[in-house]
Amino acid sequence: MGADNVDVFQRLVFSVPPLKVQIPALVGLSGVYSLLAFVAFSTFTPLSPAPSSVLPVAVLLFLLPFLFAGELFHRLLPSYPRSWSFFLAAVNQFVLFVYSLVLSGANDVGNVWSIVWLLFITIYLINILALVVSTGIDRYKRILLVSLAEPAALIAAFYAFAGGDLGFSTYRHVFAFASLLIAAAFLVSVLALVDYLIRSNTDVSAFALTSGILRNDRESLDLGVEAEPVVETLAIDNGRRLTLAAPWVHPGPLGGFGGGQLSGNVIEALNEGESHGFFLHVPCTHKEDLSNPTDARKILDAVADPDGVGRASRLVHEDYGEIEFYGRRIGDKQVVYLHSEGIDDYDTGVFMRDVDESEVLLVDLHKHDIQDGPTKEVQYGSSEADRLKDRFDDFRERLAEESLHGYAAGFAVERTDQDMIAVVETVDGQDVLTIGIDTNGVTPDIREMEDRYGEAFDEVLVFSTDTHASIYELANMKQSNVDALEAAIERALDDVSPATVGLESRKTDPLKLLKNDYNGLVFSVNILIRLTVIALLTLYALLVLWLFF
Repeated sequence: MGADNVDVFQRLVFSVPPLKVQIPALVGLSGVYSLLAFVAFSTFTPLSPAPSSVLPVAVLLFLLPFLFAGELFHRLLPSYPRSWSFFLAAVNQFVLFVYSLVLSGANDVGNVWSIVWLLFITIYLINILALVVSTGIDRYKRILLVSLAEPAALIAAFYAFAGGDLGFSTYRHVFAFASLLIAAAFLVSVLALVDYLIRSNTDVSAFALTSGILRNDRESLDLGVEAEPVVETLAIDNGRRLTLAAPWVHPGPLGGFGGGQLSGNVIEALNEGESHGFFLHVPCTHKEDLSNPTDARKILDAVADPDGVGRASRLVHEDYGEIEFYGRRIGDKQVVYLHSEGIDDYDTGVFMRDVDESEVLLVDLHKHDIQDGPTKEVQYGSSEADRLKDRFDDFRERLAEESLHGYAAGFAVERTDQDMIAVVETVDGQDVLTIGIDTNGVTPDIREMEDRYGEAFDEVLVFSTDTHASIYELANMKQSNVDALEAAIERALDDVSPATVGLESRKTDPLKLLKNDYNGLVFSVNILIRLTVIALLTLYALLVLWLFF
C-alpha cells in the first residue's frame, strides 16, 4: 500500500467528533481561551485589563463568531455536514487563541495592527482552503463569500473595541482590507492551477478527488483501458457452499473511487440470502484498479459455480527466504498462497505469464502490518521477478507430486463491522486453519492470534483482502474484532465434514482498468500536494513580509 503513496491520503482524511461533543467544547474552550489571553495580556503587556472583561471577550470574540460560522457553512454550502462546519469553526477558534498569545508579545502599535490583520487573513485562507478541498473548487465564488463571514465578524468586533482608536490613516485601513482580498485571490489562483495541472495529466479534478474521499462518494474515473480480466472461483461444499472469488483486479485506488470498495461489494453480494462467500486477493498492483465502481457487477457476473472433487493433497509449505509458498492439489488443479514480508505488490505477469488461470489459483496473503507495511513492488521483467518466478515454478513441480486423500472442511463467514472468514480443512490427518479479514494488512492482535492457534493446528494461514474501501479506517486501525473471529473459528470447527472443492475461471465482460494511467494520477497528485504545501508556506511568508515590512 505504501508503494503508491496512498498514506498521503490516509493522513488527509479525518473523522470529526459529533456535534454533541463539538458544541460544548466550543463553548467551554471560549472561556478557557479568554482566561488564558487575559493572563497573557496582564503579564506581558503594560495593559491592565479588568477581570470583568473575561466573560465579554469569551462571548463576543471567542464564541459568537464561530457559532455563527459553524452554522453558516452548513446552510450555504450544499451537502456540507454541520459537524464539519463546527469542526472548522473550532480550528479557527484555536487559531484566534494562538494569535492572541502572539499579540500579547507585540512591542508597539504597528505590530499590533499587523498581527491582528494577519489573524484575519489567516482565518479567511484556512476557510477557503478547507472548503475548496472538501467541496470542490467549482464553487469558489460562493466559498469566497461564505469564508469571509467569520473574519468579517472578528473585524467588526475589532473595530468596535479598538480599531478606530489606533490613530492609523485611512490608507492603512484600505491597505489592510486590500491585503486580505489579494491573499484570497492568490490562494484561489494556486488551487486552480493545481487543479488544472492534475486535470491536464489525468483528466481528474484534484478537488473532486479529495472531496469525494472525504465524503466517501462513489465515483468513476475517466481513465484506463478496456480489459477482460479473469475471475477465478474456488468453491467448497460440505452440504453448505462457500464461494471464494479471486478476480485479477486490484481493490483500489481509494475509497469509493474506481474499485476501492470492490472487496466489500463482492463479499456483500456473495453473502446475500443463504449464500456464503469471500474475496481473495491475487498478486497484482494498482494498475489493475477498476476505473468505474459499477464494474464490480461485471466481476460478480463472472463468478463461476465449479464442480468439486472429494480428494486433495496435504498443504505443502516451502520457505525460499525472500518468499514463501503454501499450496495443495485439488484433483489435477492447484491452490497456492504466497507471502513475502518485504514486498507489497507484484505485476500480474511476475508469476502467471505462462500459467493457465483455470489450472492454478494464486493468492497473495497480504498479511503485512497494517500500519507499517512494505512499499516495494516487483516489476515484470526485472531480475527479481525472474528469480521469484523460478521459485514459484519449483514449488509447483513439488506440489504436483503430492498424493491425494479424502478432503473435509468447515467454514464460517462473519459479517460485522469487519468482514471475516474462517476455514478449517482436514486432509490425511493434517488440520489447516485459514482466516481472512477485509482489511489492508493485519493488526498485531491478529498476528498474536495466528501464533496462538498455531499450537492447535498444523498450519495457520492469515490473509487480508488488500481493500482500499475506507482510507480513514485503514489509517487508524490498531485492533481487530478478535472475539468475533474466534467465534467464527469455533463455528468452522463444528462445521467440519467431508466436502468437495473445485476451481474454475472465467473472463469478465469488457471493463476499464487504470493500467498506466494510475501512475499519472498518483505521480501528479503526490507532486502537486507537495507543491501546494510549498506555495502555501510561501504565501504565508509573503504575508508576514507584506504586513510587517
